[in-house]
Amino acid sequence: MEEDIQQIVGLGFKQDSFTVESDGFKVLKNRDGRCVFHDGKQCTIYANRPAGCRLYPVIFDENLNRAVKDHLCPYRAEFELSQDKKRDLSIAYRGLVTERDARITANRLE
Repeated sequence: MEEDIQQIVGLGFKQDSFTVESDGFKVLKNRDGRCVFHDGKQCTIYANRPAGCRLYPVIFDENLNRAVKDHLCPYRAEFELSQDKKRDLSIAYRGLVTERDARITANRLE
């Protein structure tokens, strides 16, 4: 979400060094199959990681239209799919969709 991006920018990173647009959403860039903030051992901005990272491995499955545990995460069995996580993910997802829609509308008006 935009607030997550601004928090990371506040750490001294340039937005274009860590975000890319995908289907209208701003997402973290990956390098060599991992997030640009992962150094191979750990997240280098862990205390300031975005909402999606804090919620992971709970993700929003657009096909099912609900929160699920990411089947690609090898540690998914260690995490609970709690009502709180589902609620937090729903709030984050709605925020991302709202931001995406506003970005698309702004681009059309340009």
